[in-house]
Amino acid sequence: MTTSPARTTLMHTLVAGTFMATLSVCSLANAAVDIKLAHNGNTNPDDPQNVGVDAFKKMVEERSDGEINVQIYPAGQLGDARAIVEGVQLGMIEMGDVENGPMGGFVPEAMLWDLPFIFRDIDHAHNVLDGEIGSMVQEKYLDAGIRHLAYNDGGFRYFTNDERPIRSMEDLEGLKIRVMESEVMVDTLNAFGASAVPMSFGELYTALQQGVVDGQENPMNLINSQRFYEVQDYLSLSGHFYYPRQYIAGEAWWSTLDAEHQEIISKAALEASAIQREALADYQVEMRKALEGHGMEINEVEKDAFIEAALEKIYPSYYEVLGSGDPERGEELISNIMATE
Repeated sequence: MTTSPARTTLMHTLVAGTFMATLSVCSLANAAVDIKLAHNGNTNPDDPQNVGVDAFKKMVEERSDGEINVQIYPAGQLGDARAIVEGVQLGMIEMGDVENGPMGGFVPEAMLWDLPFIFRDIDHAHNVLDGEIGSMVQEKYLDAGIRHLAYNDGGFRYFTNDERPIRSMEDLEGLKIRVMESEVMVDTLNAFGASAVPMSFGELYTALQQGVVDGQENPMNLINSQRFYEVQDYLSLSGHFYYPRQYIAGEAWWSTLDAEHQEIISKAALEASAIQREALADYQVEMRKALEGHGMEINEVEKDAFIEAALEKIYPSYYEVLGSGDPERGEELISNIMATE
């Protein structure tokens, strides 16, 4: 049976069309992906946050064979933590590495991590964040249009001020202390006897320098990198808050990625967090030596009264919001965290 020239032409056209459509689909599947990854930390390449995001960038670009390009925007170039989260929600920024401070305004359950003295030590914090409760909080981010990819360490936070050493809760009385824009942190500092002043991180050095606030609280690496030792005399090892950072992505943007790219990014975020955590543990030792070298007076803190105030005045007032309207559930969540080994 012979095929007419017209039929042959039609078949060729269909085959060519199918081939081009296949090429188009493949091209879309492997289309270049550009990621803006923003954070509001410093630009020091040795800082653990930058060690982490640089590792993330390298892993993602190598594992995707260059199909994914990661551009890092540090030092608040795209805004403070809250602005970064809002940018991620709106699709203006693909990813962020942000501290927990503003997250309670987007995901109420994230306020768990802001509670004072909720973690005994760094291992306890990691076990909770990497466990069932940490996963539950991650899932809540989807309701806010955010995909939570991994927790990394911001570290334990310590008081600094230019008035006196803080050895007991009484030493905080009358001091204006800057805190992150976190409802829990504001309530906590006020309960401890200080006057809490919520303020963006970018404004802090000038506020300390001009006496707008007497002190602040941050991990040692940020105290050093921001040169707070130039305007603060005393560092008190309170460890009152632990704050995680987290790699987050906009859920609407995430849904446009193919499964292979999603897997590459997800795994890289987890691995970069592990790298960052290890880097911070080593870096903190160096930072204490550096701050002592800069002339800061460092002292231990009697924590019992602080912990008692946290248990009696702060935790109960957040049972309901942390339990999504059920105070018993909120209390149970906190109890489970504190019972975690």
